[in-house]
Amino acid sequence: MAEKQIFLQAVWSEVWKQSYATLSGDRQRSCDGAAMALIKRESFSGIRVKPIQPEKYYFEARINSGDRIIFRVEGGTIYFVDVVKHDDIGRYGKRPKSRTLRLAI
Repeated sequence: MAEKQIFLQAVWSEVWKQSYATLSGDRQRSCDGAAMALIKRESFSGIRVKPIQPEKYYFEARINSGDRIIFRVEGGTIYFVDVVKHDDIGRYGKRPKSRTLRLAI
């Protein structure tokens, strides 16, 4: 019998939705593939998931050579925080200062 796949529940922040809307159609399709791989907990060619330094509160997943998904996993939920250019990852290197900011995701 085939093993049942367990998906993470997905939550999309407003920042994510705004950033995603600015991507071209091709970049959105690439983002969709990477996001589904994360939700399904699958290995995806080239996705390269790693924590963002220095605090490792957020993780990044590679969409393509220039774009990254910023996310967190807590329990059985994946929180999609933002889609950024590789050079903008640094702004997610630290934990949010207030609990309100963390819950706004």
